[in-house]
Amino acid sequence: MIRSIYLKNILNYFFVIIVSLILSFVITFFIYQKQVIQMREAETIEQGKGIITLYQRLGEAGFNEYLESLTTIPYEIYVYKRNGLVTKSPQASQTSGFDQKNIDYVLDGGVYRNLSDSGSHHKLIGLPFDDKNERLAMFIKPSLKEQFSQIRKILYTALLLVLFLGISLILVTTRFLVKPIVRVTHATKELAKGNFQIRLPIKSKDEIGELSKSFNFMVEELDKTEQMRKDFVANVSHELQSPLTAIRGMAIALKDGVVEREEEKHYFALIEQESERLSSLTKQLLNLSSLEANQSPFQPKQYRLDRQLRNQLVAMQSLWMEKQLEVDFDIPELKVFADDSLMSQVWSNLFANAIKYNRMNGRITVRGYELDDDVEVVISNTGVGIPQNDLPHIFERFYRVEKAHTRTTESYGLGLAVVKRIIELHNGEISVTSVVGQETVFVVRLAKQGN
Repeated sequence: MIRSIYLKNILNYFFVIIVSLILSFVITFFIYQKQVIQMREAETIEQGKGIITLYQRLGEAGFNEYLESLTTIPYEIYVYKRNGLVTKSPQASQTSGFDQKNIDYVLDGGVYRNLSDSGSHHKLIGLPFDDKNERLAMFIKPSLKEQFSQIRKILYTALLLVLFLGISLILVTTRFLVKPIVRVTHATKELAKGNFQIRLPIKSKDEIGELSKSFNFMVEELDKTEQMRKDFVANVSHELQSPLTAIRGMAIALKDGVVEREEEKHYFALIEQESERLSSLTKQLLNLSSLEANQSPFQPKQYRLDRQLRNQLVAMQSLWMEKQLEVDFDIPELKVFADDSLMSQVWSNLFANAIKYNRMNGRITVRGYELDDDVEVVISNTGVGIPQNDLPHIFERFYRVEKAHTRTTESYGLGLAVVKRIIELHNGEISVTSVVGQETVFVVRLAKQGN
């Protein structure tokens, strides 16, 4: 098996060029051969007329002497009359093999044109003429062998020249064609080793250039993902370490009996709180992994979206009342085709963010609109806002707008990634706009009917 694409291309080009040249040679030869025969036929007729004039002037005896004096002539000459052969050129064969019907046709005044035996390089021309009040027929059989031989030599020479030049150019051009692919192979190996700084030069706008551009884009995205993974590991390590350390310390204190009886209940409450934080983090991780692997149950149906949104807000009433938030809810009856269980996670995350990042005495606005084929839900809050340079990344896994390792918001950078994935499963759309210190608006669009 041939493994080198360079060798494969060369052999492929060799095959194409050789087959093309052979076909071109055959086609050109037959076309040119036909043209040569036609030209030779006209020349032979003119030469035949001259020979007839010479025969009429010299007579039979003088004409034979003339033919005997010629060492070689490029054709055979036969002269017939009604009762048979009159004379022939010295190099002509003893028996011409002419059909008597054709001889009679010329003697009756016709001009005969036809190929002789198949495979020969002769053209038979028959011309009528009169000599001493007697009708004669002259047959001329020119030899085209030499001319066809010259044609072949020219075509063979051109064939070999084109073949040599073609092979030389193929060897050079194929190397240039394969070189970018070799670079891609090398870059891929470097990427596999973890080198995310590798980049391919883009020197053309063809398919190779597009491949290089796509490769560079892929490396950039992998580099971002790797950086987010590192940040996530650092964040999660800190988030895990803090509650684990607290739980361990309090457990040791309870075990050693250094905690007063009246404080034990408080310690147990703290242990429960830290355990819940750990459970929340692991649940979010498992949920996102399940969604990205398409292993989460997906059972869409048509249901009342306005009711789901209202119930979700009511369930979170204690949270938004704690921050004394004003909730402006105005949604008409909306039906949507979706998985209500998964969509419940979407609204829970979006409402939780609207509450968490809102200011005291702020406002949450929820609006719904019925479009032609979709429904649109708009959720806004008067919170801290999101910086413009963070907006393109907030749906990425592990991304946190708040970079410091703080426990004030208990954010792991997973909630919006879950939201984005669920919306994608529904072939919907989600977008966000924000003005720092003023407002953040999320817009979700879903289909009213299933496909």
